[in-house]
Amino acid sequence: QVFVCGNDLEAKQMVMDIVRALGLTPLDQGSLLAAQEIENYPLQLFPMWKFPILLSFGLTVFFFFYCLVLDVIYPYVYEKKDFSFFIAISIANRICPILALILLALVYLPGVLAAIIQLYRGTKYRRFPNWLDKWMLCRKQLGLVALAFASLHVLYTLVIPIRSYVRWTVSTQTISQALNNKTEPLNTTNAWLSDSYVALGILGFFLFVLLGITSLPSVSNSVNWREFRFVQVR
Repeated sequence: QVFVCGNDLEAKQMVMDIVRALGLTPLDQGSLLAAQEIENYPLQLFPMWKFPILLSFGLTVFFFFYCLVLDVIYPYVYEKKDFSFFIAISIANRICPILALILLALVYLPGVLAAIIQLYRGTKYRRFPNWLDKWMLCRKQLGLVALAFASLHVLYTLVIPIRSYVRWTVSTQTISQALNNKTEPLNTTNAWLSDSYVALGILGFFLFVLLGITSLPSVSNSVNWREFRFVQVR
């Protein structure tokens, strides 16, 4: 990609034609006012990742303290129960899917807002507001961060059966049934709900991974618009 900016439209178009003839992709960056920003690109470190990372960090802190108060502090203060070990896995496993869904929604929300603005203005040739323009430019990064949180959720879920708290709960229930000489019958309704929940989670994560893979430049350049749109809609 070659960034091109200038105030003379004819001269800029001529330069862009030369860039295409060299086998490169020209990107119109607007007027000469953008030249300083373009010259500073080599000095920037992941400029499109700044907003997604800061947003994810802020949301993580907010939901962490919310879950901390709800699951650890409240039971300790009012019920004198120590659930501080929930911080390691339980709270983290609750935060990850929430953030994955929120960030995924933030990937598609700016497109909806952009369509509303275009309909309101009656034209698609006017520039979007600066905040919306920056938001739309970092949608791919938001999606990849959301995929990272979804992947963490899968890993946390896989380690649940080997947790000490879970094994203690299962062994306690087993001993209680043995002492009472009573076996709890299988609740097929709960079994269906549990298996359906897991199956839908696996399917959702598969679609999430597929969406993330097709968003990579090396993959998205190899599919046409209809194929890419099909994956986005799914």
